[in-house]
Amino acid sequence: MKKFYTFLFFTFTFIISFAQIIEGDSIVNVKTFWNVNDVKNYHFTTKETKYTNEESIQQEEISYDIQIKVEDIFEDETTISWTYSNIKFNSTKFVNNPIYLIDNLKFYFIVDTDGRFLRYSNLDHSIANYLKSAEKIQNQYLDDTPILEKINELVKNYSTPENFAKIFEKDINQYHLFYGKGEFIKNKNYVEYNSYMDNLFSMSPTPAVTNIRLTDIAFTGTNYIMKSIQTADKEWLANSWFNYLKKLSQELNVDEPDQNRLNDNIIYNVTTTSRIKDNGWLSYSLEIKKVHFQDTDYTLERRFELF
Repeated sequence: MKKFYTFLFFTFTFIISFAQIIEGDSIVNVKTFWNVNDVKNYHFTTKETKYTNEESIQQEEISYDIQIKVEDIFEDETTISWTYSNIKFNSTKFVNNPIYLIDNLKFYFIVDTDGRFLRYSNLDHSIANYLKSAEKIQNQYLDDTPILEKINELVKNYSTPENFAKIFEKDINQYHLFYGKGEFIKNKNYVEYNSYMDNLFSMSPTPAVTNIRLTDIAFTGTNYIMKSIQTADKEWLANSWFNYLKKLSQELNVDEPDQNRLNDNIIYNVTTTSRIKDNGWLSYSLEIKKVHFQDTDYTLERRFELF
């Protein structure tokens, strides 16, 4: 089976130089052309910035390396592994982030032939390794009871399969966002669909609309750029904000908010731009979440860089 896929891969290469960019380099079909034992290494960074009209600025940065390997290809499914390492924080907020506990941790998941995420694989084994990794961190703070208690709570919260998977959810979603979305013509057609975003004021997801399009193809035909813009439903955001204020006023036993608060201007969108090679491997991806609310602006940048 492995020899067959290798033969098929080189056949496509010879005929049309990776079938992904076709018809005179004008159309792109976003999918993967990966082989067993392919390995790519990425440096990932997040930068969180909050500022107001008074220019008070708060920044938080996290960085780590991710190695992605194609472990197996069988029929219409591809098993890949991600290994996290070299995790760094620029603040003490690491005690609230489970990423801090997974240094040198490998986990597995499965994608289809286009590269769309299907499901996780062998999570029990990954969780066992997660607990071993976390124990090393716990041992570093045996003499610091307050921090140790926070780490212990973090370990407990993310030791179930459902919560453990959430540690990697945003990274996987960003990396695999464009795969399997179909064929695109540069700056012409687009894909638009209803989606959901994190809620700013409650646990319920925020309804949104996502627009995806092809913005550029390299003149060499070896890579292209995809862009996604996800915009929150403004009316839903306004109602969510009002209900949050109403609930808060009841808890504090103060006057309920005025209906005019429904007119508060809230801007919430996420833009993702990815450069993808003709073999389907990501070479760069930048996701920017922006929130503007009253006198406060919030920006979160998430960046994949191939090295």
